[in-house]
Amino acid sequence: MFKNHLKIAFRQLARNKVFSVINILGLSLGMALVILIANFIRSEFSYDNWMEASDRTYRVYRIGNRGETVWTPGRLAEKMANDYPEVERTSGYFPSGERLLSYAGNNFYVEHTANVDSTFFSVVAMNLKQGNPQTVLEGPRSMVISDVLAERIFGDANPIGQLITYDGTDEYMIQGVVDRSSEPTHIDADIFTRFTWYGNSWIGNNRATYARLKPNANPEQLAAKVEKDVNELVRQQYLADGYTPTAKNFYRWKMQPLNDIYLKSEGWMTLGESLGSIRNIYIFGFIALIVMFVAMINYVNLTTARASQRSREVGVKKVVGAKRGLLTTQFITESIMQSTLAAIFALLLAEVSLPFFNEIIGRSMPSLMDEPGWIILGTFVLALLTGLLAGSYPAFIMSSYQPVTALKSSFMKSGGKGMFRKVLVTTQFAVSITLLIVMAFVYRQVNFMMNEDLGFQPDQVMVIPMNVGQTPRRVAAMKTTFKQIPGVEEVTTCSSLPGYFLPDWNMLLEGRDENISPWVLFGDADLGKTIDLEMVQGRFLDHNIGADSVNNFIVNEEFVRQYGLDDPVGHRLKWASDTTYGAIVGVVKDFHFRGLGSKIDPLVMNARPWRNLVGIKLSTADMPGTIAAVEQLWKQVEPTHPMRHTFLDKDFEQQYNEQQSFGKSILYSTLLTLFIALLGLFGLTSFTVERRTREIGIRKVLGASVGNIIGILSRDFLLLVGIAFLIAIPFGYVLSSHWLADFAHRTNMAWWVFLGSGLIMLGVGFATVCLQSIRAALTNPVDSLRSE
Repeated sequence: MFKNHLKIAFRQLARNKVFSVINILGLSLGMALVILIANFIRSEFSYDNWMEASDRTYRVYRIGNRGETVWTPGRLAEKMANDYPEVERTSGYFPSGERLLSYAGNNFYVEHTANVDSTFFSVVAMNLKQGNPQTVLEGPRSMVISDVLAERIFGDANPIGQLITYDGTDEYMIQGVVDRSSEPTHIDADIFTRFTWYGNSWIGNNRATYARLKPNANPEQLAAKVEKDVNELVRQQYLADGYTPTAKNFYRWKMQPLNDIYLKSEGWMTLGESLGSIRNIYIFGFIALIVMFVAMINYVNLTTARASQRSREVGVKKVVGAKRGLLTTQFITESIMQSTLAAIFALLLAEVSLPFFNEIIGRSMPSLMDEPGWIILGTFVLALLTGLLAGSYPAFIMSSYQPVTALKSSFMKSGGKGMFRKVLVTTQFAVSITLLIVMAFVYRQVNFMMNEDLGFQPDQVMVIPMNVGQTPRRVAAMKTTFKQIPGVEEVTTCSSLPGYFLPDWNMLLEGRDENISPWVLFGDADLGKTIDLEMVQGRFLDHNIGADSVNNFIVNEEFVRQYGLDDPVGHRLKWASDTTYGAIVGVVKDFHFRGLGSKIDPLVMNARPWRNLVGIKLSTADMPGTIAAVEQLWKQVEPTHPMRHTFLDKDFEQQYNEQQSFGKSILYSTLLTLFIALLGLFGLTSFTVERRTREIGIRKVLGASVGNIIGILSRDFLLLVGIAFLIAIPFGYVLSSHWLADFAHRTNMAWWVFLGSGLIMLGVGFATVCLQSIRAALTNPVDSLRSE
C-alpha cells in the first residue's frame, strides 16, 4: 500500500510541475535557513560546556548602580580558596591586552593576552595539548600559548622549553600549549602568564575571579557569604580612609555558572572578551520559525486550492471502498515526500550558502559536513515534521469529501470560497509587512547613530597604543617634533578615548557626605583640542599650571546637572582615597564618550599620567605620507615596539557592529520571507487564472479591457493586503519599539515607515499578480473558451 501511495505521489508531482516546484522551492528555502540557524544555535550553546566540571565552575560577579560587572578585588580568589570550605580551588583572570612577542629576530603582536594565577587551568579546564594543567604556570616566568599562536611562531617545531621575549623586556619560558582551535570557549586569550601584582585594596577591582566548587556545594549560599564578608572588608577600608560609606558603596555578589558566561553576559561590564547573546539566539530562532511558517502556509494554500481538481479521485476511491484513514495516509505521504525532496535541496543550499551566512552573523561556522550525522538526521526529522504539519490540514479536507458531492462537476469547478486560504495569505502578508517595518527602523537607528552629532570630532584622529611605562613622558617631550611633521595638527596622550573602555572611580565633592562614581578619563592638556571638545564654562587644563597636572579637573555638563552644582567652576573635588582636594576648572559640552547606545553619564577628566594611548589629529592632505613620517619618529619613542595604529572614527563605529549585523539579518530574513510569500502568491494566482479561464474569455467577448480583467483578478488581493497592513501596524510598532528601547538615543517612530512598508508589500505583490493577470487578459478569447 505504501508503495502505491508513493507511485501516486510521484505522478502528482509530474502532473503538476509548476505547483510542485513552487512547493518544494518554498519548503527548501525555509528548511535551509532552519538548518543554518540550528547549526548556529547549537554552536553558541556549546561554549564552555565541554570542560571538565563545567557544571560546578563559576565566575564571581557583583551588581551595583551601573548593573552587573565581573571586575572583582585582586585578593578575592585567595580569600575564597582559604576561607570557604565548599570551594575546591580558585583563580584570578585579567585580560592584559595586546602584547609584543619576539622570537628569533621576529616580532609578533598578539591581540589577546591574559594574566592568571598558577591554578587557572585546574579551575577553568581548557584542554592542554602539551603541559600539565597543575604545573604549567608554577614558575614566575612561565608562559602558556595557544596552538594557533604556536603554529604561527614555531610551525611544526616543539615550542615547549623555548624562551621568548614578552612585551619587549622579559624572557618567558613556554611550558604549555592550550587547544583553542577545536572546542569553543569564552576565554579568547592566546597567551597566559602569571600575575605579578595583586593589589590589597577591597575597594579597587582589577580582575575577574573564577571558582570551582566541591560537589553538592550551593553557589547561592556561597555568594551570600562572599557578599557579607567582602562588603564588611569594604566598609572597614572606607572607614580607615576616613570616609563613612553609604548603601551605594556596597554590592550584591553572585555566582555565574561557567556555561552561562558566553551567552548571558550581554550588557555587563566584562573583560572585553568576545561574547554571544541569548537574545540573538531567541531572535534567530524566531526568524527561522517565521520563515518556515510562511513556507508551510504556501504548501497548505496551494494544496487546498488544488483540492477540487482531485475531488473525482477521492470520490471514485470512496465509492470502491477506500476508508478516510487510507486517503489521509495517502495525502500525508505525498506531503512528506515533497518535504523530503525539499530537505535534500535544503542541505545542498545550506552548505552553499554557509559563507554568506557566516558573513551576516559575523562568525566562522564550520562546514555542515564536518558533523554530518546530526545534520542529516536533524534535517530529515525536520522534513518529517514539516510534512506532517503542512500536510495534515489538506489531507483532512480532501479525505472528508462525500463521494456524491465530490463527483459533481460543479464542485470541481467551484472549489469552494477558500476563506481559510484567504486567512493564510493575509497572515503571510502581515508577517512580511511586520518584518519590513522592523527592518526599516533597524536601519534608521543604525544610520541615526552613524550620523548623529557626537559632541566631538573623531575624523582623522590616529590612535597609537603605548607599550612602555616611559612612553607618555617621551611623547610629551617630543610633541614639538611630532607637530613639525607636515599634516600633524595636535598630539595628546590619554587613558582612553570615546568608544574605548572607561573606568568609574569613587570620588568626593567638597561639602557632600555621599561619594560619587563618575566615569574617569585621564588625558593631558591637549586632549580637548585633539578631539575638538567644546568648553561651555571655565577653561581647559594648562601645561603651565602645576595643579592642573595632578589635582584639577574638567567635568561634563551631565556631571553638573546630576550633582546639582550651581557654580561648578572652582568647586572642589577629590579621589575618595586622597587627602587633597583639587578644583573643577572647566565644564565641557556633553559628548557621547560611550556611544549612542548609552546615555551620557557624569564624566571627570584629569591629567594624572595614567595613560596608554596617543591620539594624533591629522590633516587630510597626504595622509599616507604623514602616517609614514609618524611611524619613523615612533622608532625613537619605543625602539623595541613597532608602531601599530587605528583611527578613532573606525574604532568608535565598531560599537555598532552588532546592530549592523542584526540589520543585515533582518534584511535578508525579510527578503527571504517576502520571496517565499510571493512565490505562493504566484502559484495561487496561476491557479485562479487557470480556474477562471472561461470567465475571462466571456468577459473579453463582451468588451472587457485588459485593465478591467486585471482589476477583477487583483481585487481580492488588494483587499487582503489592506487587512494585512492593519494587522501588521500594531505588531510592527511593538517589536520596533521594544528593539529601540535598548538605545538611550534613538530615532523617532516615523509614521511614513509604516505606510511605506505597506506600499512596498502592495507594489511587489501587485506586480506578482499582474504577471499572471496580464497574460490571461491578453489571451485570445477563442482560445480561452476552447479550453473548456
